[in-house]
Amino acid sequence: MKNLLFILSLILIFQLTNTFAQDKSESVNNLVNTLKQKVLLSDDQTNSIQKVLNELITKSKSVEDKSEIIKEAQSKVESYLDKRQKMKYDIIKNDWWKQVQSVL
Repeated sequence: MKNLLFILSLILIFQLTNTFAQDKSESVNNLVNTLKQKVLLSDDQTNSIQKVLNELITKSKSVEDKSEIIKEAQSKVESYLDKRQKMKYDIIKNDWWKQVQSVL
């Protein structure tokens, strides 16, 4: 009986972890799609920015002060943008990064 409860507990923990990871992945996709629509990103830029956000989420789990890794991610995202995109990005930047921080 104890083994059954233990196994059920493990299954529940695994399921919750899996659901949490899917939610984060979906949130990253939504954030990137929002930026793609507002700034008109290419597919390569979209993929690169998605990787940056996924790295940011991974790093944020092990860091208490997230400001440094967020600044690093911001500079990486901005490095993928051309001049015209950068002008559009500057308009939505603060709101978009607030959304990113809410995912962390």
